[in-house]
Amino acid sequence: MGTWGTRNFENDGSQDWVFEMMDNKDGGMVADTLQFTLNKDGILDTSECEDALAAAEVVAALAGKASEDFPEDPLDNLDSLDLLATPALRKLAVAVVEKIRAASEMRDVRTDEGQYEGWDAVLADLVKRLS
Repeated sequence: MGTWGTRNFENDGSQDWVFEMMDNKDGGMVADTLQFTLNKDGILDTSECEDALAAAEVVAALAGKASEDFPEDPLDNLDSLDLLATPALRKLAVAVVEKIRAASEMRDVRTDEGQYEGWDAVLADLVKRLS
């Protein structure tokens, strides 16, 4: 899978996840992905982080605070999902983003590539949009 930047949709994994969710009209994927990520023991791998950050971005978009790089077609059709950005779902998304920021393979890769500060700023912005 490819990565071309530090934003949450600048990788194939997050793009694939959001398009799969929309193709299947499965808003339940959002909470399922977030809950899986929060409950997983050990260090999250990069693909798990990509999926979870895409799910968190969906929650932010449902709350009217989409990121600039959210894919246009899914963004235009989010209202077709039977899903609301409830306070509980937003809180879950924040917890997942903070878990990824604290310890994950994605954090390690961004640090090793000298991209940590930019990446962390993207995640801090996501937490702000979710709060």
